[in-house]
Amino acid sequence: MSASRGVLGHRGFGGAPRSAECPPWPALRRFALLTLGAVALPAACAWPLIPAGPAAAARTTTTSAIATARSRPVLGVDLYSLSNYPATQVTAYGERTLKYIKNFLHADAVGIVWNFYATTYSSDYVQTTSETLTPGNVAILTKIAQGLGLRVEYRPMIVVTDEPNPWQGIISPADPHVWFNSYFHAEKPYLQVAQQLGISEFVTANEMHRMNATPGWGAFFARVRTVFGGIVSYASWDEDYLPSAAHILPVRYPGTNMYRPLFLPSNAPSAQVTAAWEAYFQHVPASVLERTAIDETGIAARRGAYRHPGDMWSNIGRDEEVQVNWYLAACHTVLRYHMRGVYIWKVDLTDNPAHPARSLSTFEGEKGALAIRACARLLGAA
Repeated sequence: MSASRGVLGHRGFGGAPRSAECPPWPALRRFALLTLGAVALPAACAWPLIPAGPAAAARTTTTSAIATARSRPVLGVDLYSLSNYPATQVTAYGERTLKYIKNFLHADAVGIVWNFYATTYSSDYVQTTSETLTPGNVAILTKIAQGLGLRVEYRPMIVVTDEPNPWQGIISPADPHVWFNSYFHAEKPYLQVAQQLGISEFVTANEMHRMNATPGWGAFFARVRTVFGGIVSYASWDEDYLPSAAHILPVRYPGTNMYRPLFLPSNAPSAQVTAAWEAYFQHVPASVLERTAIDETGIAARRGAYRHPGDMWSNIGRDEEVQVNWYLAACHTVLRYHMRGVYIWKVDLTDNPAHPARSLSTFEGEKGALAIRACARLLGAA
């Protein structure tokens, strides 16, 4: 699969990791030693993996509500569009996947994710291509989600097409001023859609590791706020957030992605996995944690995956309890620290949850989906 098809960073992008064709593109990871704690999967594991009956009625929510005003963390699922499609297809795909996210997984939020592109790490330009989901198609998905009562956030990615590793975290433009201007203009039509439809949050940038110390972010965020009046946020690479939250960019509501390694055996009990997760966040100030969302986390249902959670490519050694325990640990962590929410990576826009892929990163049709339902009960979303 070529980089231009959306293989990114440390975990699988580009429509799944759906096959062994996808090359691994790991972001750099450093290691830390962790400890113990408590969690359990309810008897939900007896539930069917795909709903057999009619879809449950959608609850009404106010998508413009500020996340931190909620009495509980949000449970979200990322909906990723690898490419652009005709509006009729986007509507059909969106109806299928968003109903699954709402009515089966019992999530109360969706993160709509799509790709922008840059040619090289040093390029000063961020652009849309024929592969980029259009603002009109993002609007279609937003309206479907809102009709189902889902809170909506937008979170675009940047794929670097002409470099060995297409991860956006390596981008370091020659002229940051030009880059920020280009990036704003790439996002502006989507910011306008977000404002028109009243979505709750726009995650304006994601894992821009090498640009974290670049002057210009404050002016960029201020410019974004001239178009969009909801929550303006940024998702840090986890190494730029944890453990001290020392590199948070100037936004009121920060976010982070979470793929830090856990040095645990695959058969570690759920309580131990949860405690290891919680240990990563224990030194972050409470005032920061309460404003923070985990905008993306995931893991393959694979033996040994705790040490390399971002490796979504390996497809041998199935162990569904690894994925179950990771999801539950994420939910217990955001609940313990009163964080804004957690978004699970991912459902692809073109997925058919009734006939899911068999890759180990896929949770549809597996125990991982039941763990997300258990998270919904834990966080009060169901």
